[in-house]
Amino acid sequence: MRVVTFNVKFSPNLGDGVIAECLEAELARRLTCININALDLAGRTDRDRRAKAGGRVLALKALQAMPSILRDVLVEVVLRFRLKRKCRPIWRNALRDADLAIVGGGQLIQDGDLNFPVKLSIVASECRRNNVPIALFGVGVAEGHSSRGAALMSSLLHADQLVFAGVRDTESARRLRRRGVKGVIVTPDPGLLASQVWPLPDRPHRERPVVGVGITHPVVLQHHGQGQSDGPTIVELYRSLVRELLASGYDVTCFSNGAREDQACLDNVVGSIDAAGDRLTRAADCKTPQELAQLVGSFDAVIAHRLHACILAYSYGVVHVGLNWDPKLAAFFANVGRSRYLVDFNSETVRTLPVLLNSARAEPICDVQHERVLALTNASIDRLALLLKRKARPRLLEHGESVLHTMRLSKVSS
Repeated sequence: MRVVTFNVKFSPNLGDGVIAECLEAELARRLTCININALDLAGRTDRDRRAKAGGRVLALKALQAMPSILRDVLVEVVLRFRLKRKCRPIWRNALRDADLAIVGGGQLIQDGDLNFPVKLSIVASECRRNNVPIALFGVGVAEGHSSRGAALMSSLLHADQLVFAGVRDTESARRLRRRGVKGVIVTPDPGLLASQVWPLPDRPHRERPVVGVGITHPVVLQHHGQGQSDGPTIVELYRSLVRELLASGYDVTCFSNGAREDQACLDNVVGSIDAAGDRLTRAADCKTPQELAQLVGSFDAVIAHRLHACILAYSYGVVHVGLNWDPKLAAFFANVGRSRYLVDFNSETVRTLPVLLNSARAEPICDVQHERVLALTNASIDRLALLLKRKARPRLLEHGESVLHTMRLSKVSS
């Protein structure tokens, strides 16, 4: 079986790599004869660490300063030129003998800057050209804001080749159904299986619990988030959070998900806090998704903006508090029944976060709920494997509600 995956596997944000590698590992475990060709939507073939953080920060700031119409036109023209030369020939060749194309992992169904709509419309075009069935799997779906983005994305969402529509949470399912896609089911994020793919021994008992604080650059939060503070305020809030945790008896390790701009902000935060001694440490930069997963799994608790820091914490049974900035976090915390532990990031909540963290540690992740979430994630990948097992090239299925019964992921008691 020849499968082509389209995602952002080689993004500097290692959370995207976690999704891709967990899905590949679990498919390979179920289908020993499978051959998976992972294609990064940006044309990357590895995690190049040489680029500087400042370039992306400046690019995001420049996009934010442009009128939306000019930004969309510029992005589409530049992307189409780059993809025509760099990606399209490779994608066309990979799809020539493929049995299935899987579009999955991350918040791909969104029209911010027309980035993903342009790329995914080209994926749909190449799949149509080669008559390759398409499966959406574990994708996040954002609210649409652009008529051009909706038109481009429609070429994928309403393609005759679309045989499977799986999204990572119930809110994404609602949004995709509103776009007229039939047969949508919930297929949770494959990153939830990180503890299954990369198991860890039990965490040691420590004299003082270690809290992993995930640092995200303010420009990312402002570009993709809603109602975020200015950059200096966000950095100062991180510093205040670390000080509050130290004063409350926790040791703190600050880390990032790997994006270079996040690492630069991480250096700024940790380097500006004096007199913490060895109770405050900066985690070494992770180079692979496995390193990130196992770092998060080693903490006693996690506080972070990044969705996959929270998903990894959940997978390993590490209590976590999410810092709200994007609706995708609310959808995840609701699905696993822990919405109480998603809070806005402001001076008032920073002062009370140690108390909330104490409550989270007193109410650890429910074993029954955890088993159900991971069971649904495994069952979703089972269904994808069954799609492949039916035929070498699965016939195009009629759009209809799936027979997969997705269990209700409301909070349950153990």
